[in-house]
Amino acid sequence: MTKIRSYYKNNPYGFENCAKAILEKMDDKFQDFSLTRSWRDGGRDALGYYVIGSASKANYPLRIDCAMEAKCYAENHAVGVREMSRLISRIRYRQFGVLITTSYVHKQAYKENIEDGHPILVISATDIVNILRRNAISSENIDEWLVSLDKFDDRGVQR
Repeated sequence: MTKIRSYYKNNPYGFENCAKAILEKMDDKFQDFSLTRSWRDGGRDALGYYVIGSASKANYPLRIDCAMEAKCYAENHAVGVREMSRLISRIRYRQFGVLITTSYVHKQAYKENIEDGHPILVISATDIVNILRRNAISSENIDEWLVSLDKFDDRGVQR
């Protein structure tokens, strides 16, 4: 996690594309995510879908709107109530949110999210490490992976 934090230390908006890639590696049903503009994004860094089912003659896949918020924070800097509330306030009807952070969510913010039943999936530093390991990204090759993310835009088109 230290390498990711260091890599984006001077480019916090760059982490948004990394978070999108992590989300897609976590579950390939997260699809068609596009980054929002890096300024005044309204508490959403990317918008996309979670797809259930597959296209067939009998069925049409269900595409659920999803908003992603990415926070590249130091290990001792928690995502607080303010940041969580901002994402919650931007979730539209029939949409859910994903908060991805290189840190953790403060106990109060997490408690309020759970107690109030908000549709927010939290992916913290420990989760990110596990997702990357499952996808054969380790301390030996993470630098190469991070550089590779810079070579493509959020639609997978080479820059």
